[in-house]
Amino acid sequence: MRVEGGWHLRANPGYWGTSVPKTLVLGFSKGATQIAAAQHGSFDGVAFAGAMRPRLAAVLHELGIDLGGQTINDALTAESRHMGAASLVRCGLSVMDNGKLVSSGTIMPKAIRSSLPLEAMKTCVARHLDPLPDSVERVVLLGTTDAYMKGVKALMRQQFNDFREINEVAFSAQRRTWVFASHPSPANGTFQAWIDGDTATEPGRKKQLARQALGHKAPAQPLSAPPRPAPAPAPAPAPIQRATPPDPISPARASNGDRFARAFHLVRHDGRVIVPVRMRDRDTGNVAFRVAKMGNTKDGQREIHDEAELLRLCESGQYQVRAQPLDKSTPANFIRPLRNHRIVKTPAR
Repeated sequence: MRVEGGWHLRANPGYWGTSVPKTLVLGFSKGATQIAAAQHGSFDGVAFAGAMRPRLAAVLHELGIDLGGQTINDALTAESRHMGAASLVRCGLSVMDNGKLVSSGTIMPKAIRSSLPLEAMKTCVARHLDPLPDSVERVVLLGTTDAYMKGVKALMRQQFNDFREINEVAFSAQRRTWVFASHPSPANGTFQAWIDGDTATEPGRKKQLARQALGHKAPAQPLSAPPRPAPAPAPAPAPIQRATPPDPISPARASNGDRFARAFHLVRHDGRVIVPVRMRDRDTGNVAFRVAKMGNTKDGQREIHDEAELLRLCESGQYQVRAQPLDKSTPANFIRPLRNHRIVKTPAR
């Protein structure tokens, strides 16, 4: 065990799946559930233990990744046909937070900014990912927060001379495509929005970018659709079907009619109508209107639930608001009321 600056690094590396994977799935580090499984259960049950397995299966399905007709449980054993799985940091990593040792939540973006986990990541990338096995065709990195993706890309850019950014959630290195996908942790409040793939949401937009990087054009086939015929196929695990999820994994999603503000709308100088829109926060999972202080959309965001309060802030001239056309022809973006738009206190039509 190595301890430094509140960080705890436990030497318990592991790898699951076939030694010649087509798809390599990389979490960040073993969390408390996985560490407990390693201490009290069989080795094959450690990777993505608990509720994460059916959610991981859903992520791979949405990316169009084939498990060779196997269940996710079989794909995480030595009998796996196509998949390998490990962590970017092969050892167990945790950090003290308010007097408690935690291994989930905001640990991933925090690690990118801290010396011990960053050193561990660099060591693990050099030791375990350079070079990749010849069989690997693609790498799936679990986690889509902006800070985490930015940090991992910077790390890979340093390690691989042929690093090339494909888009916001994907890059090429060692002549393979690496994509960031939603983390299957039940604590991930943006998971369902990513699965749904609505480009009006940040998680949905990131999912479609990942699919594009992997060469997919059309939206993913719904999970509830019947699988392609195969000899004696194993039944699809019920928990990963959207129609009957095992647990609530995010707040109920509002209908399109409830997503947009009704008390007022904004009109651009060229006559285009833009309407404030409720968005799902990537960290908390809360659905609310988003405002931010002028010039600071990264750290100064606020969640607003009351339209009267939202209107007051927009009329103050001190806040930007996240807004979008009713037809969703363009993604939701922060715009500046009063500067570039006029406020009209009627519902948009």
